[in-house]
Amino acid sequence: MRRTSLHSPVLPVGLALLTTLAASQAHARRNGTAVDGCNGCHTGGAAPSITIDVSPKTPAAGETVTLQVAIAGTNASVGGLYVRTGAGRLATIDGQGTKLVDERQLVHDAPKRASGGVVRFDARWTAPPSPGGVVFEVWAVAGNGDNGSRGDGASSATAAFAYGCAGETYYLDRDGDGHGDPGVPRVDCSQPPDHAVLGDDCDDYSVNVHPGQAEACNGRDDNCNGEVDENLEVTRQYEDADGDGYGSFFGATVMAKCPPEGYAPSSNDCNDRAPTVHPDAPETCNLIDDDCDERIDEGMREVCGVGMCAREATTCSPGSCTPGEPTAETCNGLDDDCDGQIDEDPGICGPGGSSSASSGGGSGSVGAGAGGPGAGGPASSGSSAPDEGGGGGQSGGCAIDPQGGSPWRLVPLLAPLAFLALRRMRRTGTVR
Repeated sequence: MRRTSLHSPVLPVGLALLTTLAASQAHARRNGTAVDGCNGCHTGGAAPSITIDVSPKTPAAGETVTLQVAIAGTNASVGGLYVRTGAGRLATIDGQGTKLVDERQLVHDAPKRASGGVVRFDARWTAPPSPGGVVFEVWAVAGNGDNGSRGDGASSATAAFAYGCAGETYYLDRDGDGHGDPGVPRVDCSQPPDHAVLGDDCDDYSVNVHPGQAEACNGRDDNCNGEVDENLEVTRQYEDADGDGYGSFFGATVMAKCPPEGYAPSSNDCNDRAPTVHPDAPETCNLIDDDCDERIDEGMREVCGVGMCAREATTCSPGSCTPGEPTAETCNGLDDDCDGQIDEDPGICGPGGSSSASSGGGSGSVGAGAGGPGAGGPASSGSSAPDEGGGGGQSGGCAIDPQGGSPWRLVPLLAPLAFLALRRMRRTGTVR
């Protein structure tokens, strides 16, 4: 039987098996009591290496395989283990000195003696009925056989393989940047959630650190090439008097790859004497432009009232907003009386007419009424004088506000222009 050392980072996919050291904690068993790992109980000895193997190498979905664990250590006279899996069912094998905690957890019932410095445990595992991948976690102890915990060594390992398919290798991607942790591989029939195809991330807890990331001046290896802050251009750095990371255009400048102490790469701080004021600061209600967008307290103050009564508070104090006073509703596409409705009073826009807002215009501007030109309404008969709605020759309509929007008010302003235009046309012979 071929066995592979734990220290090999990835086994061939053809074997559908991966074995690697695991840093995660788990519940081991000490006299039937759950504890986190084995290191806290067994100390003083060298940590053993753990080899995990399966037979057959590429099981089918639903097939039962033999799980084989070998614990090798310089001080290994006896050994014990705890096994956990997230899929399928574990079962004991007679004579192995193991027992089930449940169908997915197995622990040694009594220490097993070593042979040639190696302790071996075998168990059965039955794969789920549908193809997929599984990860085994193993925590093991190599003991010196003195019936005590001193001088013993403990370590852990994981093994992953596929069943029902050839399997592909994926890597845990904690930060979701598309680059996985090479130390946490998994074999599966398809890409599992929170895993990546690439296993080349040097910091899987930072989305801004991975191969291909642009190097920034921050004292760390952003692109995982083993170098820090390399190949940066010399650029202008701006004085940052308040230390908020944003410099001032009006302060001193220096040319450097990285900002020296008291400098920043940007010059867009609108108040370099206040560390809480800069372009990325949250806007708060304090009568200050916190985010340097040339607006003060935008969206922060209380708004009260509806329609034409809507007002914004003049202070930041809760309850300080006072709505405006409602007025009589008129035909103007506005909610004058502040009841949430527009031009709702019957007949307000003339017989059969309505404002553009109440007839579906939706823009709030005053336009042609329901009977106005182009609306399909009938022309008024017997008179060309303006009707009650101010439509001027058309029945209905609310195109002109009868209480202040009459076009006749423009005549005194337009008359001199019309007179000059007429004189010009006469001189040119256009009008005789």
